[in-house]
Amino acid sequence: MSKSKAEILDAAAEVFMKLGADTASIDDVARHLGATKGRIYHHFPSKGVLLAEVCLRAADFVHEVVGPAVDASATPEANLRRMIALHIPEILRTLPYHKVIIQSYVGMNQKSTTALERELFDRIRVERRQYEDIFRNILKAGIEDGSFREQNLSIALQSVLLLINAPVFWYKPRKNEPTNFVADLTDQLADMAVSALR
Repeated sequence: MSKSKAEILDAAAEVFMKLGADTASIDDVARHLGATKGRIYHHFPSKGVLLAEVCLRAADFVHEVVGPAVDASATPEANLRRMIALHIPEILRTLPYHKVIIQSYVGMNQKSTTALERELFDRIRVERRQYEDIFRNILKAGIEDGSFREQNLSIALQSVLLLINAPVFWYKPRKNEPTNFVADLTDQLADMAVSALR
């Protein structure tokens, strides 16, 4: 990805997060970026495409960090803890993107009006499913080997994902935040997830 395109996506994520994806305009993004609308339209033909690309990048951030971390020789619990330990710091590092993707999940079909936008939002759904499958496979392995209790896999999966994505809803960086806050948060949520699964 070019530096210019990445800068536009970063600016769009900030603006969509603050103003709401429905309310924010290309003008708002250009103003935040200190650029012309032409620079944005050079890379993104519409606001819908820009929004979809922000959502795709959000999915890519976590997938690229968590996906390769799965160790076939490790226990399901060890894998799950490691995945959570990577997932949470990454969503906090790229928080504006994840706030936007949560906004955009509701009414995604209604917001996509062109063929390109529909194609991009279809890709988001596919990539989200692929990311969920990484967790689904670990939970399934844990149920099968007895380290997690017998339970409805879909309910367990969605509950774990909701738990580890919860900081997106409430976390705000603070100037006086303890240096170990993110690590403590990650450990606590990993403990909660594993305890609920046992």
